[in-house]
Amino acid sequence: MKSFLSLVKEPKEASKITSIALGKFDGMHIAHFELFKALDEGGAILCIESNMGELLPKKYRQFFISYPIYHLSLELVKEKNAKEFLRLLLSILPNLTHIVVGYDFRFGKDRAYYPFDIKKHFSGKLTIVNEVFYKKLSVHSGLIKELLLNGNIKQANRLLGRLFEIRGEIIRGQGIGQKSLAATINLKNDGFLLPQEGVYAGYVQLGKQSHTSFKYPAVIFLGNRVSTDKTFAIEGHLLGQNIEVTEKEAGFYFYKKIRDNEYFNTLELLKAQIQQDIQKACKILKLEQSCG
Repeated sequence: MKSFLSLVKEPKEASKITSIALGKFDGMHIAHFELFKALDEGGAILCIESNMGELLPKKYRQFFISYPIYHLSLELVKEKNAKEFLRLLLSILPNLTHIVVGYDFRFGKDRAYYPFDIKKHFSGKLTIVNEVFYKKLSVHSGLIKELLLNGNIKQANRLLGRLFEIRGEIIRGQGIGQKSLAATINLKNDGFLLPQEGVYAGYVQLGKQSHTSFKYPAVIFLGNRVSTDKTFAIEGHLLGQNIEVTEKEAGFYFYKKIRDNEYFNTLELLKAQIQQDIQKACKILKLEQSCG
């Protein structure tokens, strides 16, 4: 994802953009895609970044959409009035004829400006996308974050329109899983919002983010390892698989929560619970092959 201001040095690319969607777009959820549907072939997306509590790190957003995504720091525009904000857009995008925003879009000093203020200073087409609902729930990144923090992964996934994921570097674990408990792949979080601590049924995709790479069914633990070394971990056990992992990064996809994080007095009790978690994950994911 490039800086919007970088287009100043790329006038040829800037001239191709005829429509733009404005917003924070920190979740890339189903309501955001309603805005993207209104873009034409010369469309682009402008993420106005606050860098506060982002649901999806900006470096991963381009994966979900074919339109080019540019980012603009909130600090650069938060003091501007509507006229100044539009002047900035049009100075960089000379062929802009269509702006798309959500019904709740606010901008400028004290967030005092509304979508209709755009029209006062823009002669092109303005599309204001109505509020998007999922079964009477208004779809917002804030609601999705709340669902994730409460462990309601399935509902969060419905509003995202995809499985919630965490990506990052594969790192070395505490070293007792394969010997005493269950072999796991350990992940270093790359800036993703973390859901509630606990055990989840989900999937693990090895290697770089890809639309086609195989996703292994897995049981995933996220939280402090209160029964062993007391450190925080994100680890996934591949169900029914015993493979040598050579990739340097991975993605963990969360499907449904199985249980909260718990303390166990002995490794034997923890191992017994892990085996139960594995069987529950197999059932949730409807696996027919051997599971373990």
